[in-house]
Amino acid sequence: MRLPVLKLAAATLALLTWTSNSAVAQTPLSGQGRVLSVTGNLSVRRATLASRIMAVNETVGIGDELVTDAQSEAVIQSNDGSTVHIFPDSRMIYNKHAAGINDFLHLFFGSIKVHIEKLSGRPNPHSMTTPTAVIAVRGTTFSVFVDDTDATLVAVDEGMVAVANRRSPSDDILLHPGQRTWVRADQRPLRAQAFRGRSERADMMPGQRGHAGMSGNAMNGAVMGGAMDAMPGSALSGGMTGMPGRLGAHH
Repeated sequence: MRLPVLKLAAATLALLTWTSNSAVAQTPLSGQGRVLSVTGNLSVRRATLASRIMAVNETVGIGDELVTDAQSEAVIQSNDGSTVHIFPDSRMIYNKHAAGINDFLHLFFGSIKVHIEKLSGRPNPHSMTTPTAVIAVRGTTFSVFVDDTDATLVAVDEGMVAVANRRSPSDDILLHPGQRTWVRADQRPLRAQAFRGRSERADMMPGQRGHAGMSGNAMNGAVMGGAMDAMPGSALSGGMTGMPGRLGAHH
């Protein structure tokens, strides 16, 4: 009667050992992240390898290129507790170390919401880039949106964010909670503007990438002209609805 008991004990020990080793393998190291949640499909491309679909709890490595389609979104958590919510129809590089790209994120296009976790109550400096902007942050929560023209919108929920054009990184402006700015390739950031609602709702109209709709230039003109305040469901009042444009609808 002892043999079955011994076999069961050995099998249990092997299962516990495998589970423990798997957990260790999925623990993010410095500079890495972890897929916290996925709705739809999150694709990853690493170096010269072919693109593939990622699953929850998989490790996101330094330099991984992450892509969501129009019906998908995901949340990535770094080893310091900071998170990046990648909204539909977006493409970014995680912790890319290369000339011209800063060390936290590079957003090619689409929309993300970032929460930087403070370290023992102290600021936790990070920086990220887009095709047109350099964004420096400490412990804070903010959103970044890049449209079809590479114009960048930065909007802040908590803390402070410094935003500059990549061509003149020292010529920055500070955004406080409830403020946003646009950055275009040939201009310094626009004067900070107030918005209402969550920062991820302060972007352009929902829709698919490449569909007809306002361009970044047209949107800038509407905002600067005050037209947005008069539009029901506008970005300043918490998000546009019913009009085609850049991204799939957010929450």
